[in-house]
Amino acid sequence: MMRILMGWALASWGIVSVATAATFTDPKSHLVLNYDDNVWDVVPVKGSDTETLLNLQRKIADKEGDTTYFSRVSIVKDDLTKLKKVSASKLPRLQAYQSHAVEFLKGQRFDVLSTEVKNTETVPGGMFEIIANQRDFGLTYQQMGFIQGETAYLITATVRTKKFPDYRTELNQLFQSVKIEK
Repeated sequence: MMRILMGWALASWGIVSVATAATFTDPKSHLVLNYDDNVWDVVPVKGSDTETLLNLQRKIADKEGDTTYFSRVSIVKDDLTKLKKVSASKLPRLQAYQSHAVEFLKGQRFDVLSTEVKNTETVPGGMFEIIANQRDFGLTYQQMGFIQGETAYLITATVRTKKFPDYRTELNQLFQSVKIEK
């Protein structure tokens, strides 16, 4: 009720949108991600898909000519024991998983624009970021990955390349909200 009244008051002052924080928490990994539920809808994960933890989709589609596209964010997990190249690598595991993710993207005809390791207090062991363009479909992917135990987590935002600069700040805030609660 308070949220509705606050939204009405702000709307009456000419402020149309109120950022509201919704929180996704994975009970197994204790992964937490905050997002604005005025902007994003949770899309159900298919019942047979045990590797996807969360799917978000923008409420409003981007339109270009006759086509529309809903930007998306997903969280998936990988069992590191099944990734032989990562397990056999002499690189630190986070770096080996990052290399695996880059190789996968290149194999899917992505142009990898940047890769960066980010140390953070909210995710033990740090995270990596990859930004890549899928040239066939005009999409830009921003990915953050990290490892917890024998599981790697990959958070991917998919946006039309032309809209990526417009959404960059919002996506960075979403990614910066990621933490592992103990």
